[in-house]
Amino acid sequence: MKSYNDPEKDAIGVCVRCGKAIGSDEAVTIGGKLYCKECAGKIGGQKRLYRLRKDRILGGVCSGLAEYIGIDPTIVRVLWVIISFVYGFGILIYIVLALIVPKEPLINRYI
Repeated sequence: MKSYNDPEKDAIGVCVRCGKAIGSDEAVTIGGKLYCKECAGKIGGQKRLYRLRKDRILGGVCSGLAEYIGIDPTIVRVLWVIISFVYGFGILIYIVLALIVPKEPLINRYI
């Protein structure tokens, strides 16, 4: 079985909510059940802000923020650089967020 998002990768299972075949990089385990990232974010009605382990350049803050609000990480990075140069406090905010925002949880590969 191939992953729904990336046909080149093998799927490790099927999301119990939407039924999509999911690969190891898009699987989330909640309460012993396997979900895709989209469905995991909808469970409980709230999303969580994480520093992402993938698609990161420094600390994963911009990519995590981009995933949280649903836009491309490049847009967030460009806006962050502009804010940093124009107002000067972007670097300080980035450091604070890198210390406060938790890293994305590791995927439970032993399902």
